This record gives sequence, C-alpha cells and structure tokens, in this order.
Amino acid sequence: MIERGVAIVTYNRGLHLKEHVESVIKTTSPNTRIVVCDDGSTDITPEIITEFPNIIYVRGPNMGVGANKNRALWNLQDCAYGCILEDDLFPTEKGWFERYQHAALVTDIHHFCRVQDNYVDEVVPAFSEWMKTKGYTPIYGPGPRGDFTFFTNRVIKEVGAFHPRFIGAGYAHGEWSHRVAKAGLIPHPLKWIDFKEVSESFEQKGDTEGGRWLEDKQKIKEQLKRNGALAKELRRTGYIYHPLVCT
Repeated sequence: MIERGVAIVTYNRGLHLKEHVESVIKTTSPNTRIVVCDDGSTDITPEIITEFPNIIYVRGPNMGVGANKNRALWNLQDCAYGCILEDDLFPTEKGWFERYQHAALVTDIHHFCRVQDNYVDEVVPAFSEWMKTKGYTPIYGPGPRGDFTFFTNRVIKEVGAFHPRFIGAGYAHGEWSHRVAKAGLIPHPLKWIDFKEVSESFEQKGDTEGGRWLEDKQKIKEQLKRNGALAKELRRTGYIYHPLVCT
C-alpha cells in the first residue's frame, strides 16, 4: 500500500492549474502520489498537464463534482492516507499532509475537512486541551466544506464512493461526509474538524473564476435543487456504503 496520495479535482481552471500542481509538488514529500482528475474540461487543462509527466492524469466526461471526486477516490484507494483538493485551494507550506496524517494517528479520527466559513464552539473541552499538547488547535464547523478533505483508507473501505445519482453541482460531498460520520469514523460529536495551525497552510485563489462560474446560472440552480432533494432522500434510507465506481 502507498502511504500518501493527493488528488486535485478540476474543471476549466487551466489558467491556475500549473501553479496549483506545482504548489502540491513543492509542499508534499517526493513519494506522494499526485493525481489530477479532470471533469471534461474544455479549456487548456489537457495541455497544461503535459508539463507534468510524473503525475497521474485522469479525464472523464463532465458529470459534476461527485463523479469527479469518485475518480479521485478510485486512484487513491490503495493509499493509506489520502486528500482531495479542489482546484482553487493551494497548499503553501511544506508538511501540511504529514500534520493531518499525524492527527489521524493520535486521534483515530479518519476524516478532516475545511471549516472556514464559520465556527462552532467545542463541546468536549478536554479533547481540545489534549490536542494542544500535541501541537494542534482544533476548530469546528457546522458542516463540511468540499474544497479540502483528508481521509484514511478506512473511509474508502467502509464508506466507499460518492453516490452516482448526484449530477452537476452541490450536495454530493456533504452527503458522503455525513456517511463517514455515520460509519463512526469521526469519533467526536462535532464531526467537522480542522486544525488552525494546518489550515493556515492553504490559500484560496481563482475561486470565482472558471469552473462552474462559466456555466448557465439557471442550470446550476436546477442542479442544486435536484441534488438537495436527492441528499434528503438518501439520508432517509440510512445507507452508509456505496461501491466505488469511476466513470
């Protein structure tokens, strides 16, 4: 089993992609598997990737965020620790992956995510105090952000894939993360956890350019409505695992 893997999921952000890939290469160890998953970009993305012969490039038809992240999971399924980065979140400092890996080892928490939209207060103060002795300041959010997810191999084995019925934008990542929590792989009542020291190792760039911002707004609105209803329907079924598929 490979120890570490990072997947960049991208769609029509070729103008920033070279810088993004370079930032991942510079801030991770040389033995890290790096995968770029392209959701059918129509811009210069394929051309940019030719400059990086040592990374894995996976391209499929444009099916939306969930399907593209399934391509990422498929290519990270033999990694002990994995991370999915969306193409607008740039790592800026070395050691970020190892910090999350260490946090997973000492806590038995198998899923960390970005929580920077807003915060909620700790409900288990002893946990935060203990984590500070390890060099971490936990921060908690009301829900998981999809632009960064760190996970262990147990997540892929016990939860599997993003549900393939999600097409387009919205809800696929959140529904998957809730299944990770339901599987008992985030043994903290607040579930959506990041660490202040490590979260500051990232910078957001180009998040309102390219990608779905080029899509018809009414189309995106309809996708969000459909996927939101689907997420509610799936939660009522109580399922946890869905077989990992890649298209």
